[in-house]
Amino acid sequence: MSDRLVRFPGASWDEIEALPQPLRWTVQRTIFHLLDEPIPTLATPFPGDDPLPGAYELHLPDDAVTIWYTVTVYEGREVISVQHVSVDT
Repeated sequence: MSDRLVRFPGASWDEIEALPQPLRWTVQRTIFHLLDEPIPTLATPFPGDDPLPGAYELHLPDDAVTIWYTVTVYEGREVISVQHVSVDT
């Protein structure tokens, strides 16, 4: 699909902006790459054994960050909705 959008519902953009600058850049760069490949190899269906259709967890182990997002189709466009971003503790 050639036409993709990224959405930041709720407080997800605020979560990204609250990250320390190097992590914020990593997350923003990762989200940008989701436009090219919405379900990269590191993404796993969420939650576990009984995933919601189109819901993914993307763990970035080198940066200790996890991004939860969904991929849906709306009016012929893939929409990537970043639901939550957190630093792993």
